[in-house]
Amino acid sequence: MRPLRLRGFGAWLGASAASLLAFAAVPVAAGAAPAAPELTFEHMALVPGGPAKLQSVHYWNNSKPFTLHDVKATIDTSKLAGVATAKLEFGGNQPECVAAGPVFTCTFDVLQAPDGFAGITTLSYRAADGAAVGAEGVVALQITSRELGTVTKTTMVTVAEGVALAVDSDTTILERTGKPGATVTVPLGVHNAGDKAITGVDLFFYIDPWYGMAKRYSNCEYGTSAAYCHFDTQLKAGASYALSEEMGVRLRPDIAAPEVVGQTYNWLTPADNRDNVDLVRAQDPKRGTDGELSLVAKPSAKLAGPQTDTTGGVDWQTTIINVEGVQTADLAAVGAEVSGSVGSTVQATVGVKNLGPAFVFGYPDPAAKVTVTAPEGTTVISAPADCEKSGADYICTTPETVRPFDVDKSVTWPFKLRIDAAGELTGTVSVKSSQPDSVASNDTAKLVVNPPGGAGDGSGGAGGGGSLPITGAPVMLVSAAGVLLLLGGAAAYAVSRRRRSRFVA
Repeated sequence: MRPLRLRGFGAWLGASAASLLAFAAVPVAAGAAPAAPELTFEHMALVPGGPAKLQSVHYWNNSKPFTLHDVKATIDTSKLAGVATAKLEFGGNQPECVAAGPVFTCTFDVLQAPDGFAGITTLSYRAADGAAVGAEGVVALQITSRELGTVTKTTMVTVAEGVALAVDSDTTILERTGKPGATVTVPLGVHNAGDKAITGVDLFFYIDPWYGMAKRYSNCEYGTSAAYCHFDTQLKAGASYALSEEMGVRLRPDIAAPEVVGQTYNWLTPADNRDNVDLVRAQDPKRGTDGELSLVAKPSAKLAGPQTDTTGGVDWQTTIINVEGVQTADLAAVGAEVSGSVGSTVQATVGVKNLGPAFVFGYPDPAAKVTVTAPEGTTVISAPADCEKSGADYICTTPETVRPFDVDKSVTWPFKLRIDAAGELTGTVSVKSSQPDSVASNDTAKLVVNPPGGAGDGSGGAGGGGSLPITGAPVMLVSAAGVLLLLGGAAAYAVSRRRRSRFVA
């Protein structure tokens, strides 16, 4: 399920597997290397005699276009003997892929992903005849491409008992209200809708930058962008269970208002939660210290063999939080003043700064678009990679990331200009925010070459940016070479399993 934009509040609902990394404390250097596409190759849990399950092998990159060349994928299923059988789901309809016994090979001269998704192939798996619950095998994947080199990944295929897991509520969408900085809580519960006991259950959820968890429990592992809790509890057939206390999140004090954000909680068997566990453990998770979260009134039970949910029913609950009040961001244009002689090349570093008091959501749309108009009498010799030419102007966008564009942070871009005329030459830098902007008067700043009185960097050559007017008083900002804005994989937010539902603003 792809992200859906709720236009009235600027929030979106979607599925993803994105991970998060923090902004640097210095101005972000635009044009930093983007995150590489993330490879999806999911674990499988199969029921003896049950239907086949599909496994999509693909790359995705936060809905950003990318192209790979000389791609070769080899999928080795030889270690599934006695556990499961595998085949290419589309067979002859996918000429790029061929089977040689238990090994499948797909080759592409060019693999394009105009929407950030690049499908390699789809496999289908069935439990082998006579395979017992608990039988397990490994499938190995190796993909090479010119851009990404060699990437390897393995997946576990397990034979599991089929069970029926559902939400213990007729309401799968819970609505709450709160002001910036408030804590809101929701009751969560799980139901065993089948005729077999379920021996252990997990609760998976994402942690987004617009809020923090009110408590962190000892039976839960918390990564930077995702977490899960394990309950070593036997769920009796037909019985319902509730958390020992409501799950709470604390809204950031600098969140924009009014706004809508949310969070989705997924109930899964441990066998069905393995991909999510991999995601969390790749983020160096920590266990909480606020005591144990439990399922009400049920003692721990001895675990049996692996189990998998076969119903396809609703096993998730989503909280929608209406953020009340009025709080917006003020994005200000960052201009520049540089000096040089006719014929020389100077560097002008321009951009945008968030003056607050609210952060700006930077996903799925860029937090800001900045239009740079070079002074008449200059020629743009080079522009950053994430600034596209548009007529006589350049349009620069802040990086698309699930991390907010925080208060007091800046994003800047260095432009190299050749000076073709004498005297003072003036261009502009204009900012357009993706959200309501509280102050319009600082949305435009000047880009000045050879200002009166000899202001600017005075280098007469490859200048370093000069003074950058933001709110009327010049502020010196130095572009930090090599500082990267690191983007997570998934974000969130891109191609994902049904179970990895997620709601974020």
